[in-house]
Amino acid sequence: MIDDPAEALDILLEELKRQKAAGVRRISVSDDSVAALKALTGSPVASPAPAAPAKPAPLAAKPAVVATAPVIADAPIFTLPAGPKAARMQALRQLVDACAETKKHLTASHRPLLGYGSLEAKVVFVGEAPSLEEMDAGQAFAGASGELLQKILGAAAISPADYYLAPVMVWRPEPPTQYGKRPPTARELAFNLPYLRAQIDVIAPRIVVALGAQAFEALHGRTPSITQARGQWFDLSGVPLMPTYHPNYLLHNPSASAKRAVWEDFLLVMAKLGLPISEKQRGFFATN
Repeated sequence: MIDDPAEALDILLEELKRQKAAGVRRISVSDDSVAALKALTGSPVASPAPAAPAKPAPLAAKPAVVATAPVIADAPIFTLPAGPKAARMQALRQLVDACAETKKHLTASHRPLLGYGSLEAKVVFVGEAPSLEEMDAGQAFAGASGELLQKILGAAAISPADYYLAPVMVWRPEPPTQYGKRPPTARELAFNLPYLRAQIDVIAPRIVVALGAQAFEALHGRTPSITQARGQWFDLSGVPLMPTYHPNYLLHNPSASAKRAVWEDFLLVMAKLGLPISEKQRGFFATN
């Protein structure tokens, strides 16, 4: 059972994309299902038309106010000073902490969320916009998704000395509905992209892995979809970019085929890093 309706919508969208990629062109959706989806997104749901009223219909009530995503400033333009990686990352930290736009989206107890890990990392993993749990913890990939990612990294024999984990944004998108979670807008991703790219530039990894649609959109664009793109190498200013599903996707879709798809992507990452791959590792989550 999925408690967060927004997460349910994310999973539904990924499944629809998967079916489209598999050749499905028509899906039947009942009126009740459409009404339920509108309720989840906060959209007004039309009531059934009344049967021929004897009296004139009363004046329509004022439409409910639907919250919208906040207006976002233009993306920041900056240049980090030359020097050791630690000093450059600290300069970025100070810049982000002082960012007026970023401060608008933080509560008093939260600090902008940058990545963490080895500054000599061979691979940078980019995840989704921070959740409330991650903001409270002050660390990306806190919680169940982070635990699953650590298991995958362990199975791939990618050591902590070789990776850096970063969120796609430094703040949590404000929820426009009562459910408390929504994906970031294109404008929010664009504003935060210079901060993400600065982290990647400081680390200078051999590979970047986009975990999920949000990260891939920020780093490459909305097309192709994550379902179509995963398992293929893209170029990120000269750095190989591999898109794959986010661990959250596996938590909500723990099928053998989904696990195998992600593992096949990690096998490609391991090969690109020059890591030895055993026959046992090649066979993980095999479906035949």
